[in-house]
This record gives sequence, C-alpha cells and structure tokens, in this order.
Amino acid sequence: MNIDQLYEYFSGMELLLLGANLLLLVFSRTLLKFIFPEHDDEGLFRSRLNLFRAANVIALVIIISSAIMHPGSGAVWIPRTLGVMLAIYIAWLCFYFIARLIRRRWGGERKRGEETVFVETYNSRLLTLIAGTVVAIVTLVAVIRILGYSTLLEAGGVLGVIGVMLAITQSSWVPDLVSGLVILNSRLVAEGDIIQLGDDSDQIGMVFRTKVFFTEILHLANNHRILIQNSRLRSMTVHNLSRFASAKGLRETLNINVSYAVTEEQVNGLFQQVIEYARENPDLPIENQYEVEIRATRGGDYAVQWTCFYYIKETRNVLKIRQLMLALVLKAAREQGISLQTPMLCQMEGSPSETA
Repeated sequence: MNIDQLYEYFSGMELLLLGANLLLLVFSRTLLKFIFPEHDDEGLFRSRLNLFRAANVIALVIIISSAIMHPGSGAVWIPRTLGVMLAIYIAWLCFYFIARLIRRRWGGERKRGEETVFVETYNSRLLTLIAGTVVAIVTLVAVIRILGYSTLLEAGGVLGVIGVMLAITQSSWVPDLVSGLVILNSRLVAEGDIIQLGDDSDQIGMVFRTKVFFTEILHLANNHRILIQNSRLRSMTVHNLSRFASAKGLRETLNINVSYAVTEEQVNGLFQQVIEYARENPDLPIENQYEVEIRATRGGDYAVQWTCFYYIKETRNVLKIRQLMLALVLKAAREQGISLQTPMLCQMEGSPSETA
C-alpha cells in the first residue's frame, strides 16, 4: 500500500494519531520506567503500564475503525476528540518527565530504609510548578487549535472561561499548594522523617511523599497510608522524631508505677537489669554509650511513678523498641519480686455486709 492509498482511508490527522499511538505503545515500558520514581512498588508500576497500553490500544482501534467506516476525513469529530486526548496524554507524560529531571537536578538525596531516593525540595517543587504551568498553557493552546477555535476572539473566550473556573475554585486548592511550598521550604518535615501527629503517641508515621496538595504518610502502627491536606498539616502539632535536639538521639522514656514501699535501690536495680537485657538483644538498638537516667517523675495517693530515660537513633523502630522495653520491665519485675500493680488508696476491713 502506497502513500496515496493510505490517504484514501486515513486523513493527515488520523495518520499523525496512528503513528503517535504506535510509538507510545512500543516504548511504553521504557517511558514509564524513566518517568515514574524508582522506589514505587512493582504492582503499582504494572497497573500504570497496563492502563497506559490499554489507552493506546483503544485509541488505535477507534482510529482504524473510523478510517474504515469513513474513508478520508468524513467524521471530523473523531480525530479531533482523539487529538485532544493525545495532546493531554503527551502533556501528562512530558510533565512527569520534566518533573523527574528537575527532582534529580535540584532535589535532595535521602535514605529511605536501605534505598537512596531523590526527594522534593523547595527549589525543585517551585521549578516543577513553573514547568507544569508552561506545559499546561502550551497544551491548552494546542487543544484549542485542535478543536477548531482558530480566531483570537474564540481562543480568548475559551481561555476566559477556564480562568473564571480557576478563580472560583482557588479557595479549595491554593491553600494546600502554598502550604506544600511552605513545608518544603521550612525543611521541618521532609520525606523519610518519622513524625508523631498531635499528642497521641500511637499516631506515628513516616513521611512518604509531600505532593502538591497533600502529604502522604505511612502509619507505622497499622501499616497503612494516611493522606493529609498540606494546609491541615501546617495547622497540626507535629512532633518530628527524626530531628534530634542533640547528637545523643531521641530521648525515650520508660515509666512504671510502684508502691511507696519499694525503695530507690530496688527501682534502680530493676531498670539496670532492663538495660542489661536490652544491650544483649540485637533487636533493641538503644544508644549504649550514654548512661541512662532514673528519676522519680510523679507522686500521688496510689503510687509513685519512676522513669528511665534512654536514647535511640533508629526512630523508624520506635514503636517496636517501646514494646520490647516494656516486656523486659515485666520480666525483670517478676525476677526481682517487685509488684507493678497500682496499690489501693485504702484497705477496707471486714466483710462487704459489715462495711455496708
């Protein structure tokens, strides 16, 4: 089949769409491997790849069937619709491609477990937003031209409608956008940090990714993902456990309540035994070069609270360390015969009926 026979079935626009979709289909795996971050899991990558290929196959089927049913350029709306979809599709790929280059050039390197990844910084996010704006404007102009709005008045009318829509909805997305830039610029919360949300010690997670409108957090206790709007995250009290106030690390506490009859020497012996057990346990990475501090921190009618202060640096395992340390306290208390039950305020004498 020569060029003239091809033009009998396909218009110039359809040929362009056909070639572009074929190229995207052939190089789909290579494109997605380069565009999306390396640390995304394999299942997510396969889903994106299958969706990418399915969209290309559907577009090819529509183009070929349209050319067979309407030889030449009989149905104008079909290639125009596909042209708009392809323009948005390519713009989306270009944006992720440019964003990846910017992140690798102006982003920061960070350890996430055993893997080194590139994370967003204030400069990279700002440049990404500028690049996204340029890509969006170019794509919008291309879409307007594809739809047939050729005059300046028609194009200006379309742009004006879009501008009004953005102005009306700006209250729902501008605060999160600005808050995301503030979070990245302040560097108080960065990707890979272990944070505690509010005063609940169980709400601990790792900052996985700070996106344009929300921050994604991996909850360490329940092993799920939390999505928090950037504007809401700025208004919360966030404890960053990865940013230590000194080189010693994170200062952790181990609390017990004992009777006033238990002496200071017994409490010291109990905590020292716990620390010895912890040093022998490879799953408890406490900082052994620093001496622990044992203090009476609270007194009351029922019992006195004693606290052992120790330091850790592997904050990602903070929940596991707390649980193992508590188990060691129970073990040492049983061995030394120290009761951790809270004593009663008073001891009632006689039977319940006599007391009544």
